[in-house]
Amino acid sequence: MRLETGIYKSCYPEQTDGWRILCEQEKTPFHVTDKPDCPVLLCEGKTPEWLEAYLADGGTAILSGVRPEDLPFEADPVGPASLESADLAELGAGTARIQSLVQVYGGEGLGRLSLHEKRKIKYGMHPDEYPAILWQTVGNGGCFYTGIPLSELVCALGDTLRQTPEGSGYSERITAVDKHLLLRAMRRLLAEAYRKRGLPYVWLHYYPEDYRSVFVFRVDVDGVYGSRLEQISAAAKKAGIRASIYINQALCQEECGRLGAIDKSHEIGCHARDHNLFTSEEENYANVHDCRLWLGELGLEPGAGFVAPRGMWNFALNRALAKEGIAYTSDFGYCVYGLPFYPYDHGRRMEVKQIPVDPFSAERAYTKAEEEGRALSDGYVAERFCQAVRRQYELGMPIILYSHPQYFGGLAEQAFPRLAKELAGRHVWHATMAEFDRWWTVRDGAGYSAFWEKDTGLVVKGELPEGVRIKTWRGGEADAGGGIQMEGKADACGEGAF
Repeated sequence: MRLETGIYKSCYPEQTDGWRILCEQEKTPFHVTDKPDCPVLLCEGKTPEWLEAYLADGGTAILSGVRPEDLPFEADPVGPASLESADLAELGAGTARIQSLVQVYGGEGLGRLSLHEKRKIKYGMHPDEYPAILWQTVGNGGCFYTGIPLSELVCALGDTLRQTPEGSGYSERITAVDKHLLLRAMRRLLAEAYRKRGLPYVWLHYYPEDYRSVFVFRVDVDGVYGSRLEQISAAAKKAGIRASIYINQALCQEECGRLGAIDKSHEIGCHARDHNLFTSEEENYANVHDCRLWLGELGLEPGAGFVAPRGMWNFALNRALAKEGIAYTSDFGYCVYGLPFYPYDHGRRMEVKQIPVDPFSAERAYTKAEEEGRALSDGYVAERFCQAVRRQYELGMPIILYSHPQYFGGLAEQAFPRLAKELAGRHVWHATMAEFDRWWTVRDGAGYSAFWEKDTGLVVKGELPEGVRIKTWRGGEADAGGGIQMEGKADACGEGAF
């Protein structure tokens, strides 16, 4: 059997763009289809007429954003609800902000949706709480189903001021939807769907070799602030950290002579001419292009990297970046914490990838403390960075941290050694943003096919680039037939974990 996920070809392509993003992040084989030609099927919104027969014949599906009339069985629809969050802890995704209209279903399942959000529990009663995701057996197969439009939410525009991470007391203007948590839940559902069929879930490891995570430190230069940028450059080099430094033209113009003091071990990127986002593609293009020209005139090679002012992103910016030949951007107004991905615009994959970042910065922490009339404790910023290292490493997710010269410059000599010590002993790939970008491009271009037979087990065909590894998962079960057989070139392969 060919192990290839099918994404049902919806009449509204944007409904399934999030499922495409997930499969591309995972580099698990998939195709868009309108036929029952795959072991696992992903749908959002409208379902195919042949769904019931597909499930009865042993197929497994995940139906997201589905309405009761599009289910091939009788469910228990409660009704539509406007919900801010979904408890997806049972899928390893914690509580995700969804800010969405959701069709709620009664029954037993995974996660929790509460119709009375942010209310105190009284007398031990939990009225109107329902599962977020349910399972229904149909014949020899079955499906997970949910009213949450998981796929569309992954592509949703919009940012807002909110706590990040939840319960931290720290706030920033970031994406209004926790896309990284939704993708984490979607990944788990996809793997579970394969397990339900008795098949291994196959994907490519996220990092070169067997690294568990990647570490990148990014500096957004919204002003040089005298010697503070130089302090960051020197302290990072001394600690063995190569920083990725993005320079804004308007805010650095007066002290541009100091930019030459950035050590050559660090890389330079563009942070736009004006410190803002524009609505039109033309204005965004000029904002990016002019800054890159200016950096070149100063003798600073900007490379193919960009990060948006104020973390703001829109489709027009992405198109402008592609026109300028930019390879990646990193904008917390669109995504945070997770794996890189290529955004989709109404069914079309865009050219410039997103590399999510931890949105915490020393500058926002100082501003928030001043607003609340308090002072930050000594070592707060360094400890916050170290907490992020521990959290992301445990999850196996990228550790991409950032700050600015304004306040972090004065803390760099304290923070970088603590960061280096926290990273020591962990199997983390230390990279620049450009290096991580290039790795992800190589991984994204890898092609392979996977097959499962009871007698022979898992067979993978294709040639994988050096350092790219195959991973499999079967819910803790060992692979049958002696593990993985590779027909072609592969660096290594092994079992993954969830």
